[in-house]
Amino acid sequence: MNADENATCRGCGMILRGEPYYRGKPAYHPETGERCKVNYYGGFVCSRQCDFNSSLRLEQSMPGHGSQQRTLDSYSRKRLNSNWPDQ
Repeated sequence: MNADENATCRGCGMILRGEPYYRGKPAYHPETGERCKVNYYGGFVCSRQCDFNSSLRLEQSMPGHGSQQRTLDSYSRKRLNSNWPDQ
């Protein structure tokens, strides 16, 4: 099993039920059966924390951001709050 054959969480790497993100089909959490959200930068995420961490890691690698960044860009933060309104 690998990311080329299975849907995986972009944040923690958990194997999800479904096909990889690039195939354009939904993925589901293996324990709860809930449909996984899509991160602002693409890819499935299984929780708010994974959504936040995956966005932050990517933004820290962007020019002008840096590894000291601890908050999200306004657009990715808006998507995070949209994905997880109750948390």
